[in-house]
Amino acid sequence: MKLKSVAFCLSVLCAPGLMAKQDPSSLEASKTSQTAPAAQAPPPHRIHVKEDVEKAKLIHTVSPMYPPLTGKRVDGTVVLHVLIGKDGAVKSAKYVSGPETCGRYAVKAVLQWRYEPTLMDGVPVEVDTAVSVVFPPPGK
Repeated sequence: MKLKSVAFCLSVLCAPGLMAKQDPSSLEASKTSQTAPAAQAPPPHRIHVKEDVEKAKLIHTVSPMYPPLTGKRVDGTVVLHVLIGKDGAVKSAKYVSGPETCGRYAVKAVLQWRYEPTLMDGVPVEVDTAVSVVFPPPGK
């Protein structure tokens, strides 16, 4: 009797497929899910591009208006943080540094700029970049 119990237990532990019928399609599905290569990740929604690289894709610019003279020196370089849409249009421009009196004028101008769309694997993506707008000294 003890020998039969041991044999039965071993057959249950070693060969569970013998005791219960499994659906062959579920067995195939589990095999393929373990061996199938991982799907390619979708391209990113937005990428960061250096200013000089993105500048090469610039197709339309609008020069900023010079701020009214207030007796203070109003020249220098304004740096903006810019988000370019998938279509190449500037979606947002935010002042980062430079002469504050020129910042508003730089933002107004850059919001009208257009770039060639940036593609990743043939798919257009948004671009996060910096833009420098130079305001020369008055009269130059």
